[in-house]
Amino acid sequence: MLMLHISDIHFKHGEIGYDDDPNRGLRDDLVHDVRHMRTRLGSSSMILLSGDIAYAGRKDEYDFAYSWLLNDLCPAAGCEIENVLSIPGNHDVDLKAEDNPAFEAARRDLRATKPADVDRKLVKWLHDPFASQILFGPLENYNRHFAAKLLCPIGPYNIRGKDGKVVENVSKPYVRRDVELNDGSTLRIWGFNSVLVSDLSDAENTMLVDPAAAQITRADGVAHLVMCHHPFNWIKNRVPFQERMEGVVQLQLFGHEHTERVDEHRYFVRVRAGALQPDRDAPGWRPGYNWIDASVAEVEGRRKLRVKVWARAHEVDHFTPVFDRNQNEAHENLLDLPAWQRPRQPARIERNEDEMAEAAPEAMELLPMVEPPKPVTVRSVATKIFRLREPEQRRLIAQMKLDETGDNDLKDYEVAIAAVRRAARRGDLAELNREIDAILADEGR
Repeated sequence: MLMLHISDIHFKHGEIGYDDDPNRGLRDDLVHDVRHMRTRLGSSSMILLSGDIAYAGRKDEYDFAYSWLLNDLCPAAGCEIENVLSIPGNHDVDLKAEDNPAFEAARRDLRATKPADVDRKLVKWLHDPFASQILFGPLENYNRHFAAKLLCPIGPYNIRGKDGKVVENVSKPYVRRDVELNDGSTLRIWGFNSVLVSDLSDAENTMLVDPAAAQITRADGVAHLVMCHHPFNWIKNRVPFQERMEGVVQLQLFGHEHTERVDEHRYFVRVRAGALQPDRDAPGWRPGYNWIDASVAEVEGRRKLRVKVWARAHEVDHFTPVFDRNQNEAHENLLDLPAWQRPRQPARIERNEDEMAEAAPEAMELLPMVEPPKPVTVRSVATKIFRLREPEQRRLIAQMKLDETGDNDLKDYEVAIAAVRRAARRGDLAELNREIDAILADEGR
């Protein structure tokens, strides 16, 4: 499983879209290096973004970021846009929303709570239908204009209508995705939100991570990768989080701190991405990103997770390797895994419904030299439905009877996501995909 790990892109209003954007050449160097590394390592199966996509949480910053991913980075990496997974960072918080008195009161209350008590208080906030909206309100631009298009919005556990009943479980306070490793086992990728409270006064030991991050559970044939924007030293409720990570999670990815580093331990590897576009006035300005490969190997009769990290750092007009202590380009580690054998029947692993797919019709009848059609998945259709305008989405959802009572309590992007998931549950995903394609074709999009 080959992955691209990028963090702290900081697309900035007033710079993006102009020929004199100070990071335009840097992004060109990155795309050029990604193409070069792809010829050596192969196409990336996933792109992991560990926060700070934007600079001030603005719509235009997210629009530019999504366009850049779709048209530049994903093609260079050989990765489909639906295989991008993102979590928010502190720069993804809408600065204007921070001034809201309710948001300000929430930050003050939670930050004043003792570390030993803060998780209990956070759970109450996260499960309350009204209080939870206060926590996630400053991330509305991030969700609406970026994360929803990648099917990884961050939000309350359940969306509830005015009557208090659950309308649709559109999002959670974290993101999760399961991918298959080379031996048929699972790499479970988690993305946790460390900006439940965030403003210009953010400092070490003041950030709060979702308490679910300390409750990751083991499963047969499952290895874990966790992505979080803030490293432990920034997180107030870090103790249970760090203890669980070091006990259960094999691969740990962080952003925020702009120095690139690979920490190698016996049971886990911890990676800081560096920043793709750090502040040029910061000391030691050196943009960076990572390629990461995870696979299962058998060594002396024992299962191991082989983790390879190719850390890349910018020098003048190109990216160069960041070597390990033995001057190897790849930081390679073998981590112990429990014994496991692929069952004859598919393993009963708890799957996210977004992994649902419908095979393309007549795919088996194609000639061997012809590449078969890509499977129609919840992710591919969700990504595509956001290419429609909102009125087009609404008409199509009504036409296919994918709307339900209570949808009026959902935001427009939540309705679109809910409709795609309903189509999958009803076996209508392929039909929805065809209808979207027809609308896009009629308008030449």
